[in-house]
Amino acid sequence: MYTMRSCNRIIPRTRVHQGFTLVEALVAIVIVALVASAAAVGVGLSAATQEDACLAQLATQAAQQQVSFLMEKPFASMVDYAGTEELGQMKAPPDAGATDRSTVLTGEWAKLSRVTTFTSEPSTFTQYNSFVVDGMRIDVQVKGPDGTIYATIRRHRTNEDSL
Repeated sequence: MYTMRSCNRIIPRTRVHQGFTLVEALVAIVIVALVASAAAVGVGLSAATQEDACLAQLATQAAQQQVSFLMEKPFASMVDYAGTEELGQMKAPPDAGATDRSTVLTGEWAKLSRVTTFTSEPSTFTQYNSFVVDGMRIDVQVKGPDGTIYATIRRHRTNEDSL
């Protein structure tokens, strides 16, 4: 059917919509649900990645602290610190000037374990007539709660008494 309007034009009569149909509402709900679920997955991955990054940073600090502590000890006594510090049992470095190392790290540190090993490893300097220096390889490995290795530091220490 046609209707006459101003300016003598004939305009077709159209049907006026007064709301959403049930199908349109369902399609809108599905689209919103898909967007919301994608956002939730993104937030979850972001949180997991952030926790891993935090543990990796703490693990690196724990490994560096252990190596620094061992480098300050007399060569003969540093092997006394070999072994595994289980989850929640990692020792804090001693305060400046202190010799006591009984404080256990807490908080996020308690999610980490640390393994310290020593291997006798003499170094040969071929450029100096194959001069051999007695030493020890220090390996410090820090793991997360699920066994993931977050940090490894390997360092060589020369026996100062043999020089």
